[in-house]
Amino acid sequence: MELLQILVGAFLLILTVTALLTALIGFFPRFTGQVERAVLRTPGRTLVVGLINLFFLGTITLTLGALGQNVSQIFFLLAFIFLGLLAAGFLFGLLGLVQLLGRRLWPEREAFAQTSRAAALITLAALTPFVGWFGFLPVLLTAALGGSVMVLVGRFQAGREPVDRADPETISPD
Repeated sequence: MELLQILVGAFLLILTVTALLTALIGFFPRFTGQVERAVLRTPGRTLVVGLINLFFLGTITLTLGALGQNVSQIFFLLAFIFLGLLAAGFLFGLLGLVQLLGRRLWPEREAFAQTSRAAALITLAALTPFVGWFGFLPVLLTAALGGSVMVLVGRFQAGREPVDRADPETISPD
């Protein structure tokens, strides 16, 4: 009976994560496409940038959490803000990686089929015991964070969103 509960739980997890990633790619196509292009152009740099930012933001988050436990509760709030920044970086970077994987594996399919299949595949790969938990998922999330940071830094350096002339969705009216 417990095995049935585990299987149903795993199926529901895969279904909900797939739905979440697919929906968010639909809501944020421009940012997702920019992360996809950043990872495609410089995958090694993306991983290094993600690792540096993970170390930096993780250290700040852990330090603020320790201060919140010993000094003042306000530091817990700051720790949760930094934790939220990390989670947002992971999530939005992961959207670009899902889109990239979908386009590589199923180029003949429509966008929804590419995205949903890639999201389900990444979720299944991340759920693989040991290799997925401690190998695939940390590297994937580190690259996702790096892709998000690279896109955001590129936006801040340019003073506005970068425009890709080949993609009509990213052309702004200004």
